[in-house]
Amino acid sequence: MSGLLSGLQIGLSTLMAHQQAINVTSHNIANVNTNGYQRQRVNLSELNAPSGRINPPMMGMGVFTKGVSRYATPFIDQQIRRQNGAQNYAETTENLLRDVESVLTEPAASGIAAALDGFWQSWQDLTVAPTEKATRIALTQSAKQLTSTIREANSFIAQLRSNLDTQIVSQVNRVNDISVQIDDLNEQIIQANATAGGKDGALPLEQLRDSLLFELSGIIDFDLSFQDGGMARVNVGNYALVNDGGPKEIGLDDSMNLVWTDSDVPVKLSTGELQSLIDLRDEKLPDVLGQLDKFAVGLMEAVNSVHRNGYGIDGTTGLDFFSGEDSSTITVNPSIETFPEAIASAGEPGRIGDITAALEIAGLSTELTTIDGSNISINGYFRSVITDLGMNIQRAEASAESSRTVVEHLDDRRQAISGVSMDEEVASLIGYEKAFQAGARIINVVDEMLDQVINRMGLVGR
Repeated sequence: MSGLLSGLQIGLSTLMAHQQAINVTSHNIANVNTNGYQRQRVNLSELNAPSGRINPPMMGMGVFTKGVSRYATPFIDQQIRRQNGAQNYAETTENLLRDVESVLTEPAASGIAAALDGFWQSWQDLTVAPTEKATRIALTQSAKQLTSTIREANSFIAQLRSNLDTQIVSQVNRVNDISVQIDDLNEQIIQANATAGGKDGALPLEQLRDSLLFELSGIIDFDLSFQDGGMARVNVGNYALVNDGGPKEIGLDDSMNLVWTDSDVPVKLSTGELQSLIDLRDEKLPDVLGQLDKFAVGLMEAVNSVHRNGYGIDGTTGLDFFSGEDSSTITVNPSIETFPEAIASAGEPGRIGDITAALEIAGLSTELTTIDGSNISINGYFRSVITDLGMNIQRAEASAESSRTVVEHLDDRRQAISGVSMDEEVASLIGYEKAFQAGARIINVVDEMLDQVINRMGLVGR
């Protein structure tokens, strides 16, 4: 009789184990399109007879589930996180530099280059009609258009830089939010693993933590390690952002530099969106503004040096054409605006029709001058500013594309290991269903045998 009852136990264990396997497989199928989901599997194991039981001898008692595990790819995940940070750094840099490029070059009809060409052309027009008041007024208008365009470019870039502080604060807050969530999940995972005996209670929590770690990797770079119980330790440089002592907080000092709030020690980053924002604010945008300033100063000095030595048709001399100190303040001398007759077109006083100074200024578009210690034309220097900016954009774009390609390749590898394949899951589902049906059949057969023993034995001859 005990053998038959054991048969019932075997059949029941088959039903229970494969029902759970069907549930897990169905869960995989349901998440086939869930981003970042790693497929799960039921770990089945032979259910042996109780130890020490030798009479009657038992070979086994069926099957049981040791737990549910997922197809984890920790090494690939680490590489993906690293490349995700590099990609976000490059994309953030590229996008913002393109904004800078747009104000310096677009739209072409009203950008600095077009305004500069119009300015030189107005001086050329003055050589044709040096005594015409309308020509002189047109020159002042083209000069005002040029200086206004330069100032607007400076203001736009400076505002972009100022806005970066707001974005940096937002990203710092997000890092701190994520670190708190990871710390909370660490505690829940440790508790779940302890409660479930190290089986499968923490799987949903681990999936959620993985998603947070991936998001964090796009903002800052960090080292990740796992400790006993399933706790994730997140190190940023030589400091732990998340460990068994809880999360640490990063903040900003009075100069808007990253620091650990409990010590004011600088936070050292090398990649990620946050570092890109900092590098743009502290290096890349100031570099562009510096080049724009040098262009404006070079333009003012070159034009003023000629204009100062020339003569207007009213005999005025020694007058600067431009006023200002850099690209934020460059403007047309108010005296020139008020009295266009003071525009120095002549090289000598009292010579009607003399256009020596006007020709010399018109030629500055191609004539070599000294800007930032280099012999280069004014137009050539501005082209070099655009070229340098374009090269930085191309480098960022290439870096972003390279990281994007690596991430796609790594994700393909990860999907091959841990992604959900509908064909495989359906095949597994059919196999589990067959096993479940076989378990039910075992119970039916044993039930018939028990019925034979209980209800039919001893009836012969009656």
